[in-house]
This record gives sequence, structure tokens and C-alpha cells, in this order.
Amino acid sequence: MGELLEFNLVSTGVKTMAMLLVVLALLVLTLYIFKRFANFHNATAGDISIKTLSTLSLTPKDKIQVVQIEGERIVVGVSPSGISYITKIDPLAADAEIGEQNENEDHA
Repeated sequence: MGELLEFNLVSTGVKTMAMLLVVLALLVLTLYIFKRFANFHNATAGDISIKTLSTLSLTPKDKIQVVQIEGERIVVGVSPSGISYITKIDPLAADAEIGEQNENEDHA
């Protein structure tokens, strides 16, 4: 009778390990599928050009950034509580100001 009990114990252990492996395989497969669809979603979001042109740190956690999105320059405030729109920079005025600074440096 002891051999029968050992056989049932081994059989139950093997079945438990097999089920564990099946559950782990399903978990890995599910994570792989989620990762695959997440990358697909990002690829179809569009090709939006976003560049950080300049950053000014106000405090260790707060800063002001000039960001260029699809050719438009936008000034935003970045803090732990979120991102806030400040203003939009006119590209012609910004280019003229840069030109004036370069002329002043050449004459100095």
C-alpha cells in the first residue's frame, strides 16, 4: 500500500509541475503578444517630429523647455505635477533675434 501512496504522490507532483509549466508558457506568450501590439500601436501613431531645443532649470525638479513640434516652437513648464503650456514663439521673430545676436558678437 505504501508503494501505491508513493506513486500517487509522484503522479500528483508531475501533474502539478506540468500545469505550472503550462501556466508559465501562457504567461510568456501573453506578454509577448502584448509587447508586439504595443510596438505596433506606437508605429502607427504617426511620424511626429518633436525636438527639445533648449532647457532652463529653475529648481532641481522644475524647468522651462523650448520644444519644436512639427516646426512650431512652444515654451512649456515642466514640473513633477505636469507639463504646462506657456507660450508659442514666432519663428520669424526668433530667427531675427538670433541674427541680431550674431551681428553684435561679430562687431565686438
